[in-house]
Amino acid sequence: MSEYSIGIEDHYAWANLVSVTTSGPNEIILDKRRVELLDRRLSASPYHHQTLHMPCSGAEKLVRDVKTSANKRAQSALSSLIGELAPAKCRGIAIRVPPLPDLSATVAEVHANAWIMNRADGMIYHHALTQAATQLDLRVFYFEKDNVLELAAHARGKTARDLERRLKAFGTTLGPPWRKGHVVACAGAIFAHIYATQQ
Repeated sequence: MSEYSIGIEDHYAWANLVSVTTSGPNEIILDKRRVELLDRRLSASPYHHQTLHMPCSGAEKLVRDVKTSANKRAQSALSSLIGELAPAKCRGIAIRVPPLPDLSATVAEVHANAWIMNRADGMIYHHALTQAATQLDLRVFYFEKDNVLELAAHARGKTARDLERRLKAFGTTLGPPWRKGHVVACAGAIFAHIYATQQ
C-alpha cells in the first residue's frame, strides 16, 4: 500500500473521513474516523440561528469565529490523518459537490435569501475541508451522491450493486458506525483514487 484517497462525508461541525486504497480486485479501508470541526463554545449553525437577532457587528464576528475554528480543525484533522498513514501518500480527497457555488460576503446577504441561508452553514464546513486539502497540496474531487456508486463501480470494472454490497460489508469488519454516508464517501474515495492514478 503506497497511495490512497480520503472520502469525506461532511456535516454541520463534524465529518466522517474514510481512507481507501485498492489492491487488485480488492478495496481496502485503511482508516475511518469522525472528526470535530468546531470548538464546543461556538454555534454549529450561526447563519440559521444565533445571528438572526444579533447586531451586524456581532453577527459578523460570530461567523468569522466559526469559520476560523472550522478551518483550523479541518487542517489539523487532515494533517493528523496523513501523518498517521505515512509513508503512504494521499492522492486527494473526495467530497460531495458544495452546497453553494460560494458563500455571500456578509451575514446580511445570506439572510436576504432563504435558499442560500438554508445551505450557508453547511458551506462553512465543506469549504474548511476543501481549503485544508488545497493547503496540504491534495487534489479535491467532487462527486454527486446520486451517481458516485455507479462511477466508482465502473472505474473498478464492477456493477454498482456488487460494489455497494462489498462496501456495506465493511460495516461488519470495521464495526459501527458504518452508515450509508460512509458507503458514499468510500465510493467517492475509490473513484478519486482510480481517477488520480490514471492521470
